[in-house]
Amino acid sequence: MEAEEIKIYTDSQLVACQVSGEYQTKDERLSEYPALIKEKLARFKKSEVKHVPREHNARADVLSKLASTRRKKGGNQSLIQETL
Repeated sequence: MEAEEIKIYTDSQLVACQVSGEYQTKDERLSEYPALIKEKLARFKKSEVKHVPREHNARADVLSKLASTRRKKGGNQSLIQETL
């Protein structure tokens, strides 16, 4: 059983617009990334990449920052009490 649809949410408007073709990638070195994403998305019958402003995505932003600072051995234990 394989997924037929995928929805991707990103806080980068630039990435969302480059993947959708609304914006062109000016830097040749970076143009391979939107092309790679489009290639991967072509495997699905339906795909969607949506921009979600950071202010509407505060919890995911906190979790992504926490994950990126985690130590490899043992890891950190954190309790998020409130997001502002």
